[in-house]
Amino acid sequence: MTTALRPARLHRFAVIATLAAAPVVGLALSPMAQASTGATPAFSPCGNPKDTTSHIWNGVKHATPMLKLGNRDVVFPNKDRSLGYAVHDGQAKPRSDVNLLVVPTVREHGIECDNLLDAAAPHYFNDAYSEVSLMKGPDWALGINSKDERDQGQLHIHLTRLYGPARADIDRAVKENKVPRNEHDWQKSVIEVTGHDQHGNDNKHAYRAWNTDSMDYNFFAKLNDDIVKPLKKSHSGAGMEHETMLITQNKQGTGFVVLESDRNTGIHGVANIEPLLNKG
Repeated sequence: MTTALRPARLHRFAVIATLAAAPVVGLALSPMAQASTGATPAFSPCGNPKDTTSHIWNGVKHATPMLKLGNRDVVFPNKDRSLGYAVHDGQAKPRSDVNLLVVPTVREHGIECDNLLDAAAPHYFNDAYSEVSLMKGPDWALGINSKDERDQGQLHIHLTRLYGPARADIDRAVKENKVPRNEHDWQKSVIEVTGHDQHGNDNKHAYRAWNTDSMDYNFFAKLNDDIVKPLKKSHSGAGMEHETMLITQNKQGTGFVVLESDRNTGIHGVANIEPLLNKG
């Protein structure tokens, strides 16, 4: 993953370098600064790391690769906590191998956080994809909910199974050439996908679809650039906080299918990806 230093970060790095060179006794860098390898400043949090309002954040904020604290896996790229993530259980009891969460080990409220759009932001969906083998199921899906429809204020990507009828609809759409490989066609490529409600009843909703060749992208930035920003010109309610997104394998071709939906931009969409997931 390539990274780019913004002017503000360059200034901060220069200040840190100057302080490090000075013989100051008793000066200690913050834990976040210590996490940085020195190549770039640590990835800044979205929210106060001392918050205790989210049990998901409480479950990962002290975890390390050596001390997982009950998490399935903890990874710090370049030994940098601010770029790291943990694989957390989606339910505590009983533990389930088909209901996992991939959670940043930096405080990150959710999909609406502006720092997720930075060039230096971790590729969290690619991190989640690297952990697919931990999910014991035949058909994986990675999904994230909107700010409007989540109950936890810490970013988490669901790593679970794709709902069977949703798979059938996605496969059919690919066969009918309704899922473009050009990401610039993503906004206009709307398909109907079957989900389920909390009572198990099936229903169809609209999702914008794109067939990507790689998982190693910043999909939050792609979503903002390809869908949210263009739609803001015609829909005042468009915004990252209303977005939900899912990625799964393209089983009818190559690459991966990325789905987006919302309830604010003129489609019969959803603000929650749960209907397309099979956690049971």
